[in-house]
Amino acid sequence: MTRVGLLVGLVCVAVSASAQLSDVTGRAWVRVSDPVSQDTEVDLPVVSVSGYAGARSRRGQDLVIVVDVSDSTLESAGVDLDGDGPDGATDPLLVDWLLRQPDVSERLVERVQEEDFDDSVLMVELAAAYELIDRVDPRLFRVGLVAFSGHAWLVTPLGSTRSELIDGLDHLRWNFFYGSGGTDFVDAVRVAAAALDPPVPPDDVRVAPTEAPPGDEPETEELADRAILFLSDGAPTGVAGRSKAEESALAAAREAADQGIRVFTYAIGPQAIQALDVYRGMAELSGGRFEKIEKPADAVPALRSVDLTDVADLSVENLTTGGAARAVRLFPDGSFDGMVELSEGPNRLRFTALAHNGSRDVAERRVLYAEPENLTAAARLEHDKRIGLMVEELKGRTQETEFMAEMAKRRPPQRRELDVRVDAAESAAELDPAAPAVGSGPPSQASPKRR
Repeated sequence: MTRVGLLVGLVCVAVSASAQLSDVTGRAWVRVSDPVSQDTEVDLPVVSVSGYAGARSRRGQDLVIVVDVSDSTLESAGVDLDGDGPDGATDPLLVDWLLRQPDVSERLVERVQEEDFDDSVLMVELAAAYELIDRVDPRLFRVGLVAFSGHAWLVTPLGSTRSELIDGLDHLRWNFFYGSGGTDFVDAVRVAAAALDPPVPPDDVRVAPTEAPPGDEPETEELADRAILFLSDGAPTGVAGRSKAEESALAAAREAADQGIRVFTYAIGPQAIQALDVYRGMAELSGGRFEKIEKPADAVPALRSVDLTDVADLSVENLTTGGAARAVRLFPDGSFDGMVELSEGPNRLRFTALAHNGSRDVAERRVLYAEPENLTAAARLEHDKRIGLMVEELKGRTQETEFMAEMAKRRPPQRRELDVRVDAAESAAELDPAAPAVGSGPPSQASPKRR
C-alpha cells in the first residue's frame, strides 16, 4: 500500500472514529461549585464563580502523557524558556550532573555546554506536561507518564500523585541522555495504551465534586474516559522504513481506538511537518484531536487548553444586568472559573455548557450584593483592599484568556474524512511483539530535584 493510498480517502473514519465518539459522548452537563448554595450574599461588587462542565463521563478520566525524548528534541525551541536571556547557558548544575554520569558522551556534554539546553524542544514538552498536570483535578483525573525515542517506557504509572508525576518529569530533565535516535510512534502508543488497561470499573468513586440535583448522578455503568496525549517533534521511524512506520503508527492508533482510547496528537516544530498526515490520522482514527504547533513554545498553552471533556463553549452571564462574566477560563478537566460583576440587590447568574454534539445544560445561582454600611475606617480600608486584590486578579486572568483565545484562532478545524485502510491482520503483524515491555526504560537514578 502506498503512502498516498494510505492517507487519502473520505469514508472509513466515519465508521471508526465517529463510532467511538458516539459511544462515549453524552449530553452536556454543568455543575456549579462556587457559589455553593442557590442563594448567596456578598459584600463585593464582583463575585468569583467556578464549577465543572462536560459532555463525557462524570466518572473522570484516565490520561497518559507521552513525551518524545529523542535526539531532535535537544534542538532549540526558539524561546527563552528559563528567562536567562538570548545569550543564556544551560543550568551549570545540569552540566555538572552530566559530567558525573558514565553513560554520557563527551560530545553531548560539549553540545549542552555550547547551547542553552534549558530552551530546547524537550524542555518545552516538559513545561507543557508540568502545566497540564498542575491544571487537572486529581479527584477526577488519574495521570501517567510515558517517554519514548527509539523505544518507549513507562516513567510513572497511571494514578501517580501530582508529586510523583512531577518527580517523573524531573527525572526526564536530568536523565534525557538515555534517549536515542529514532522516534518509535508505535511503541509509544502501545506502552501508553498498556498503561491505561484495564479500564476503570463502573464502581470507581470519582465524580465531579460539585452539588448535583437528586437523581442526576452518573449511571452506574458509566466508565471513566481514557486518552493519550502524544507530544513529538519528529516523524515515525522503524527498521522497515518510513512508509511502513507511518502505517504501523496509524494501526497502533486504531488499536487504541478499539480499546476505547482517544489519542490527542501534537506535532511540534518544523521537523514534524513531514508527518502531519500521520499525526492527523492517529487523532482522527481514535476520536481524539490533532494540533499542529509551528512554534514549539506554543505547546505550553496548547496543553493548558486541551479539550478533554468535549465542551464547545462555557458561558456565565448575569441575567439581572445583562452582562457576561469576565475572564472565564475552561481547563482540560472541564473545571472552569470566572468573575461576574454585580448590581446592588439580587443578581441571577446563569451557567450554560454547550457540547460539541449540540446538547446543552444550564444551572443558575442567585447572588445578593449589599454594599456594607457604617464601616470603621479600618474596616473600610480592608474592604477596599479586597476590591483591589480582586481587580488585580481579574487583570491577570483577562490577559491569560485573551492569549488563549488568540491561540484558539490559530488552530485548524478538526476534520473527520481521513481513510486509513489498514487490515487488522497487518496491524497485529506490524506491532512488534519483541518491543520493550512497559517499565523497561532507563534505569532509575537519584536525580536532582526540580529547581
